[in-house]
Amino acid sequence: MTPENEAKKEFLSRYRWGVQALEEIENEINACRLGALPGAVNYDGMPHGSGDMSDLSDYAVKLDGLIMKFRLKRELLIDELHEISSAIEAVEDPRCNILLRYRYIQLKKWEDIATYMNYHVDYVKRELHGYALSQFKLPTKSLTEV
Repeated sequence: MTPENEAKKEFLSRYRWGVQALEEIENEINACRLGALPGAVNYDGMPHGSGDMSDLSDYAVKLDGLIMKFRLKRELLIDELHEISSAIEAVEDPRCNILLRYRYIQLKKWEDIATYMNYHVDYVKRELHGYALSQFKLPTKSLTEV
């Protein structure tokens, strides 16, 4: 595989990692929202300390800042995922478009892609994938990053 195609595969694979990072950010935001606030009601019947924060407003400000940081990261990731998806949509050959979308966006296995496209799996992996990568154009912004 050519270095250019390797760069394209790396770019396309960032979609999967971006989706996973988005899930982690959503988990972090939810953990912040559901986390134990100092002085929050806990119905386990046991006494609890007030925590490290002496003032609930200090805690709320820090929590709000953390949530804002996660939201900003989320926005950047969404922009990147949109860029990858748009680059795939720009591929004119419908077979290539389908293959790239199924492989890199929907994370389908080669066997499932081949079955859907009614091709032999070896042809899809070796021939059609290489051709699809040759038809795929990296966004100019990503050319400088890779």
